[in-house]
Amino acid sequence: MLTDSEILGLLRERDERAISEMERKYSTYLHTIAYNVLGNDLDAEECVNDAFMNVWEHSGESTPSKLKQYLAAAARNIAINRFKEKTRQKRRAPEGEVDADEETIPAAGGGDPLDRLTLTALINEYLHTLPEKKRKIFVARYYYDADPAEIAAKLGIPEGTVNSTLNRVKNGLGKFLQKEGFDV
Repeated sequence: MLTDSEILGLLRERDERAISEMERKYSTYLHTIAYNVLGNDLDAEECVNDAFMNVWEHSGESTPSKLKQYLAAAARNIAINRFKEKTRQKRRAPEGEVDADEETIPAAGGGDPLDRLTLTALINEYLHTLPEKKRKIFVARYYYDADPAEIAAKLGIPEGTVNSTLNRVKNGLGKFLQKEGFDV
């Protein structure tokens, strides 16, 4: 398996092997990110493919310095845009008509799929109240799906500190969401 710098080199050279190497290395990771937004395997797969094509199409202009993070952000943004479009289409559907192919993503405990967008906005609002280090730990764990040992190594802190920080942030987030009217 090629390193990110080798894949970026292939991208700069416009070598199509870059796409297959990105797929080999990051498909599962990106699929998880997109699936967490959309809740649908087929849509998640399309978002992953779109993310790879996005990098390929823009590699002539410039190549990202951190491929994994760039791909993760691209897949997540594409998935969010697809989710918004699907919910927008559902709101415009005539009363009584529901497209059987369209899936909605219920919020925790069921309910309106738009609650998920509200929940996302509230989580972001809470994260902005945290000190930078705590926010980085939380985002690394739950956005980039990094394990606590990896986070600890990158930040140069004990794994126990990462775990206790995650617990404190989760508890604080739970209290914040309850205060804002979300059942946790």
